[in-house]
Amino acid sequence: MLLGHGDNQVSIQDNIISITLRGSCNEYDFQDIEPTVKQAVVQCNGKKFCILVNDLEFIGATPEAYQEFQVLNQWLNTQQMLAKAIVIKSGSILSTIKIRVPAINDQNMKVFDVEEDAIIWLQHQLNK
Repeated sequence: MLLGHGDNQVSIQDNIISITLRGSCNEYDFQDIEPTVKQAVVQCNGKKFCILVNDLEFIGATPEAYQEFQVLNQWLNTQQMLAKAIVIKSGSILSTIKIRVPAINDQNMKVFDVEEDAIIWLQHQLNK
């Protein structure tokens, strides 16, 4: 039985973990994403990594989902994450994320509206 609302994906390539969020999300969506993200971090074998979050089709989340996202980001802040790029076009959704997930304020984060530009920036962060 599927309890999540959104259509989400997690993948990793060259120490860049990509998370794509689509639609609206609830806490079950983030509970499904969390172990996949943690496994991707493990695949980096203790090396530095970056995260790309594609929120171009993300339309929001429940308060419980944002709490789950906060917990995941608190954990990420204790790992070898160098940088995070968020690809998003909605300023109001970005503002909501920043308010509901304060752990991201401790991250080297940059916002983009085109995924290709975000990937270039993340690759530069990894190669510094």
